[in-house]
Amino acid sequence: MKKKLNLIDQTEDWGFIEVDAGGILIDISSDFCENFSIHKKDWLGVYEKEVIKVTYYRKRAKVLFGVVFGYSCLIRVFKMQEHTIYRVIVRQEDVDHYEMVSFMNSLDTSKMKKRSTGQNRYSFEEIIGEGSAIEHIKELAARIATSNSTVLLTGESGTGKELFAQAIHGLSTRKNNPFVAVNCAAIPDELFESEVFGYEAGAFSGAKKEGKPGKIEMAQHGTLFLDEISELPYQAQGKLLRVLQEREVERLGGTGSKNVDIRIIAATNRDLRTLVQEGKFRQDLFYRLYVFDLKIPSLRQRKEDIIPLAHFFIEYFNEKFGVCVKFIDSKLQERLLSYEWPGNVRELKAYIERGMNLVLGDTLTIDDLNISPNVSTDVKKSTPTPIQSLEEEVKCTEINAIQRALQEANGDRTLAAQKLKIHLASLYRKIAKYNLK
Repeated sequence: MKKKLNLIDQTEDWGFIEVDAGGILIDISSDFCENFSIHKKDWLGVYEKEVIKVTYYRKRAKVLFGVVFGYSCLIRVFKMQEHTIYRVIVRQEDVDHYEMVSFMNSLDTSKMKKRSTGQNRYSFEEIIGEGSAIEHIKELAARIATSNSTVLLTGESGTGKELFAQAIHGLSTRKNNPFVAVNCAAIPDELFESEVFGYEAGAFSGAKKEGKPGKIEMAQHGTLFLDEISELPYQAQGKLLRVLQEREVERLGGTGSKNVDIRIIAATNRDLRTLVQEGKFRQDLFYRLYVFDLKIPSLRQRKEDIIPLAHFFIEYFNEKFGVCVKFIDSKLQERLLSYEWPGNVRELKAYIERGMNLVLGDTLTIDDLNISPNVSTDVKKSTPTPIQSLEEEVKCTEINAIQRALQEANGDRTLAAQKLKIHLASLYRKIAKYNLK
C-alpha cells in the first residue's frame, strides 16, 4: 500500500494513458491497469473523456485535476506532435483532499491576486473580430480611452459591452486603479442608494455602525461601470447627475459630501431617447452621459467574425475541459453563419460550451450543438377554449409567451427577455408574479 506523500516530494506515479490527435486511447501502461483495476484490451480505442473526467485544467502548468475511475487525481500532461500522454502523478490516497485543492489553487495565485485588486481582465486584443464593423468601434474606443470623458456603450444584449468597458479602462491613465462594475438592474430599488452611494452610521435599521462606502467611492481614481443604466431608479438618477456635475458624492444619511475622482462608463441595450420621451429617464442625465456614444454591432451585423469567434471559444473550452477539438465541420459552419444569433456573442459562447461537453473526437459537428433553424413551425389547430375575462386572457397569454420563450432559449433568461422584447428585470418580475418554474 502506498504511503501518503507530500506533493513536492512525489516520486512515484500511478501510470499513464496515451491518446492520438483525435483523443482516442492508443496505449495504457501496465501499472495504470493494475492501479485502477482495468484490462488494457477493454479500453483501447475509447475516447479519453471516458477515462478522465476533467474538473480543472491549468494549461500553462501542464497539469489537470480530474476523476479517473472514481478517484480524484492530479495528472501531468505531456503534449507531443501527434500524441498526448496523461500521467497520473497523485491519487487521492497520496494526500488529503484539502492539500490537493490547495496545491491546485496555488497554480492560479497570480491570477487571483490580479482579480482581487478590482482590475479589469480584458483588453482590446481580446475582443475577437477583424471585420470592418467591429474594427471601426475598436478604433474609436481606443482613441477615446485616454480621455476622462464619460462613455455610453449601446447595443443589444450579449454584444460585449462590459468587455469594451474594461478594455477602455485598461488603456486609460486609470488602468492601475479600480474598475468597479454595477448592474443597475440587479440591485433592488430600495437598496440601490446605499449600495452605490454608500451610507453613514445609523442611516437605517440594520446599517453597519461604522457606515459603508458605496461603489462610487470604491472606484476612486478608477472607472465606475454602470451596466443597464436604463434601469437606474429615477430618484437615484438625480444623485448620479450630481456626481457627474460636481464630482462629489453624498452618502445616504450623511450631511456632507466627499470629492470623487472617477470616470463613468455606462451601458444599455435600450433606447435612452425613447425613455426620456416617456418620462422614465432624466433628460439632463442623458445629455451628461451622451458625450461619447459607442454602438457595439450585433453578431449578425458582423458575420465574418462568427467562425473566428467559434474557434476562439473552442480553444477556451479545450483548456478548461482538457480536450483537443481542432475543427468545425462544414455543415455546422453553414448553420453558424445562417443563424441570426439574437443573444449575440453570449449565445454563441453558450452553444459552443454545450457542444464541447458532447463532442467526441477532434471535430465539432452540427449534432453536438443542435442549433434550431430560424424558421417558425406550423402551429397545430386546436379546439377553441371558452373565452375568459380580459384579465385572465392577458394572464394566460403572458404565461404562455414567457414559457415558450424560456423553452426556446433553453432556460437562458437573458435570451428569453430578448425574444420577448422586454427588459430582463421585467421578465424576472413576471416569473415571480406568475410563480413560474
